[in-house]
Amino acid sequence: MTMAADTWRLLLDKAASGAWNMAVDEVLLDAVAAGTAPPTLRFYEWTPPCLSLGYFQPFDVIDVDGCRALGVDVVRRPTGGRAILHDRELTYSVVLPASVLGQDGGVLPSYYRLSLALQDGLRRLGVPATLAPESAGSSAAHGPVCFDRPSAHEILLHGRKLVGSAQMRRGGGLLQHGSILIEPRLDKLLACLHRTDGEGSRGLEEGVAGLGELGVTDLGPIASAVGAAFAAGFGVRLVEAPLRPEEEEEAWALARSKYQSARWTQRPVPAIA
Repeated sequence: MTMAADTWRLLLDKAASGAWNMAVDEVLLDAVAAGTAPPTLRFYEWTPPCLSLGYFQPFDVIDVDGCRALGVDVVRRPTGGRAILHDRELTYSVVLPASVLGQDGGVLPSYYRLSLALQDGLRRLGVPATLAPESAGSSAAHGPVCFDRPSAHEILLHGRKLVGSAQMRRGGGLLQHGSILIEPRLDKLLACLHRTDGEGSRGLEEGVAGLGELGVTDLGPIASAVGAAFAAGFGVRLVEAPLRPEEEEEAWALARSKYQSARWTQRPVPAIA
């Protein structure tokens, strides 16, 4: 797919399964890294509701019976971080060559640069979004829930976490995706997890925010505002264009072979060297 250097692709996808959503993000990462696709900003939803595990997170934090009783699917992300319930939210993903970020190509600087665009987009909607300080604690010290507290440069609303993001890199490409919460479903989330810290939804409520509390619930304007902010922040044009047929074919194959596979979803956590 050929686009001008100052043009990014915009994907506005219909709600789909967790396996499909994760497969598309990975296929986009490889295509951008290979130079066969332009930088891409994507917005999507999930059906049925889905609990996503981080790449390094043990599967045994999942209460399989609890998920099944609530009709919640389970998928493992290719990115790090902790469990997120994708239900009343909008997910974004941005895939670009790391070189686009220039001197901001490091992990924390890139989070900061991308978070600035997210913050600007939300502020365009009248949301007084702020960024967590770089001193925010590392996720290694946190529990299994992504939204229990923010990490460095994540998006906050009145000091509570509003957007949870995760990142991966491969072949010179960078993928960051994240959940923009509309309505936290904390009781539902906790029913899908085995927790050992004894903290119920009340403790989480103190640290989690949703756009719904400000009356911002329509996903279309959220995607439009965040997209406009990314275009302004990176000095590019966004052009809406679908997946190429070969990308779609690769995503279906990857969804079947990897993201629908218990071998991937339930696999032992790899050792960190």
